[in-house]
Amino acid sequence: MKNILSIGVVILLATAIGCSSDNGTMPIAQMKTQQDSLSYAYGVQIAEMLKQQNKTLDADMVAAAVKEALADTAQLSLEQCQEILIADQQRAMEGMKNESEAFLAENATKPGVQTTASGLQYKIIQEGTGASPKAEDTVTIHYTGKLLDGNVFDSSVGGEPLTYPVGQFIQGWIEGLQLMKLGGKMELYIPSNLAYGERGISGAIPPNAALIFEIELLDIK
Repeated sequence: MKNILSIGVVILLATAIGCSSDNGTMPIAQMKTQQDSLSYAYGVQIAEMLKQQNKTLDADMVAAAVKEALADTAQLSLEQCQEILIADQQRAMEGMKNESEAFLAENATKPGVQTTASGLQYKIIQEGTGASPKAEDTVTIHYTGKLLDGNVFDSSVGGEPLTYPVGQFIQGWIEGLQLMKLGGKMELYIPSNLAYGERGISGAIPPNAALIFEIELLDIK
C-alpha cells in the first residue's frame, strides 16, 4: 500500500547535501556534533511525515527545496505550495473514487457476491449456525482489512480477537455483522461512504477508498 521513500530522503533532508559521491550514491550522514544530531533528528521527522502521506517523491528535489527554503531562496511561496498540495490531494481523491466505484461494479457481478440497498457487498465464506448479532450487542471477531490492491492495513489474525460493540464500528461493519451468524465467516466489500469516506486514515487508508474485510464471528454478548 505504501509508496515509501528511500532512506536517501532521510539523509538528504537531515544533512541538506545536494551533491553525490563519485560513484553516484549519497554519502552516509556523519553525526559528529550535537547540531549534527539535531539536524538529523529533524530530517527523520520530516521523512516520516512524508512517508505517512504515501507519496513517491523525487528525493533530490525534496532536498533542493529544503536547502533553498532554509536559505530563504525558495522558488515557490507557501501559498503556491499549498495550492499544489491541495490540487494533488484532489486528484488522488478523485482517482481513488473512480477506482473504488469500478471495483465495486465489477465485483457485484462475481458469483456469490450479494449487494444490499446501501451498496454494501458481501460474500459468505463459511455459513454460521448460531444467532445473528444486533446493533446493541458486543461481538468477538477475527478480521483482516485490505485495500483494493490486496495490501493488508490491519488484522487480528495471529493475535487476540477483537471484542467491541457492534454499533460503534464503521457503518459497513454495523450492517455486515448483522448479516452474519455465530461461527460464520464473511467477506465484506465496503464502499467508501460506509467506511472512512473522504477523510480516510492517514498512512493507512486513502480518502475515498473502498475496503475489503474478512470477518469471522466468534462470539456475541
